Order: sequence, then structure tokens, then C-alpha cells
Amino acid sequence: MTARRWFLGIGLLVMTACSSNSSHRPSASLAASQPTASHVTDGRVVFSAGGPHAEDIYVVNLDGSGLQKLTTDPAADFDPAWSPDARQIAYRHQPGDDRTTEIWVMNADGSNAHAITQNDVADWGPCWTPDGRVSWNSAVDAPAGGFHLWVSDADGSNQHSLGDVVVEYPAWSADGARVAFMAQEPGASGSNPDYNIWVMNADETNPQRLTDTPGEDGWPAWSPDGTKIAFASARDDTGGSLGPMQHVYVMNADGSDQHLLIDAFGQFVDWSPDGTTILFSPGLHLVTPAGEDLGSVPLSGVPGDVLFADWAPAL
Repeated sequence: MTARRWFLGIGLLVMTACSSNSSHRPSASLAASQPTASHVTDGRVVFSAGGPHAEDIYVVNLDGSGLQKLTTDPAADFDPAWSPDARQIAYRHQPGDDRTTEIWVMNADGSNAHAITQNDVADWGPCWTPDGRVSWNSAVDAPAGGFHLWVSDADGSNQHSLGDVVVEYPAWSADGARVAFMAQEPGASGSNPDYNIWVMNADETNPQRLTDTPGEDGWPAWSPDGTKIAFASARDDTGGSLGPMQHVYVMNADGSDQHLLIDAFGQFVDWSPDGTTILFSPGLHLVTPAGEDLGSVPLSGVPGDVLFADWAPAL
């Protein structure tokens, strides 16, 4: 398996193993470089790392200082996302080697960890609405292999589905008016994945497909001003037995001007609060929206692949 978490079926039923794949990581020169712009050293990143079924969540400053491990339980804790006020982190919690993951929330220092979902189906893709609610895709009451968009308060109350659109890895625009997400095309499968990026209004009206290429386009991230969406795409993958080669792409919010950002493996993307820098993982790599390589956040003592990196919002 690659450094990503593999999925099966239209709903991407999650497999639980996660392991390294050196051939699909960024080049050695990219991974070894250091941040070169002063503005990228201001901020804090949350990410997950560790061996299969034993991932934990970490935070680190953009200059590599202040590394902290926030979770220490035997479960897999991964896929973290900052709250809008940077006081809490939503994440996936997986206590066993099965297809069920739950959404949890903890304080930014790792305290008060608690479950948002408690069911026997898959819940993942945690993120936050701009008004401070937790959001994710859930298989609860969804068609076989599918997921719907859910929200709740940070304590788990007022939990409900927003509608019937099939959604995975939702991302809310900063004004709360729109949701970007990935969805698999009809007839695709785990052995022949075909995902595209969609956007819809917050009330799930007017869903529009923004990408239309074979393979996987997914894991969207809005720019802070709402004009652009960064995402991962396998459209440049030349094939191979180890899985798709993802690259970071950027497009306008209406789907126009889709273009490769940097020639390096990248799957999970996020923007700096000021919109001048894009962070992508595996690893903690930095690039401008124009494609200028800004280097990588130095890390030491972190086991396994660094994944699901999320840049803390401005306070």
C-alpha cells in the first residue's frame, strides 16, 4: 500500500493499513530542503504520523520547533483538523483493525478528548464549518457504499445530516456558503477508482462537478479568499503496481484554469491563513500558489509517514 489510506467501493470503505511507499514520496531534494520564506515560519501545523493502526496526532511550529505528541492511546488517531479558533482539533479515532472509524474532538493541547460519533459504520473526513461546528462524511443512513454530509456542535450535540448528496472529504469555504468535496463516479471501484471534485451550496443545492479526468481528483482545500481550490490529482500518473501517483493541483473556484502546482508527490493540502502558501503532505512541504518551492518543515523523531497536515487558522 501507499502512504495514503486505501479505499474500496463507491463510498471508499476504509481499509485500515497505512504504510510507507518511498517511490511515491516527494523527491529527496524537496524533502531535505528547509523553508526559505520568512512568512512560512509563522504558524502551527497539526498532522498525524505513526505505524499502521498506531498513528498519533502531533503539532509543530512552522520552523520545526515545539513538536508535541497529543495522543498516546493504543488506537489509531489521525486525519486531524483545526477548529476556526485553533482551540480544538477534530480527528479520526480507530480502536481496532476494522472498517469503522469515529470522529473525535480534543483541545489543542490534547486534553478533553471525546467522541462525536459512536456507531458501527464509517465516519471520516473531519473538518469544521466557519461558525465552529464539526463536519464530516458518514455512512449513517446513506446508500450502500455511500456517504452523506453531517454536522454537529463540538460536544457532539445537535448532530444531523445535511441532505442526500454523496460526499467525501468535505471542505467548507471561509464564508460558509459553499462546500467542496470529492465523489466517485458511478461504476468506479476500488481497483479502478475515478473521483472528481464537486462544489455545492451549504444547503446542498446546485452541486457542480469541477473536474472530469480519469483516476482520482480529491481532497480539496479552499483558499482563504474563496477564489481557488487546491487538490490532489492522479491525472499525471504513469501507472505502476504500487498505486496512484498524486500531485498537487490548483484551480479557480469555478473549475477553470486547472494546473499542476509542483512536480512532487502530494495528497493532502491546506492553505496558510493569509493565502500566500500551500502546505502539502506526505511530509510538511511548502509551495506558493505560483508553484515556487519554499522547502519543508524540519522534523525529527516522528515515526512513519507524516500525513493529513493542517495549518492552524490565524487568531
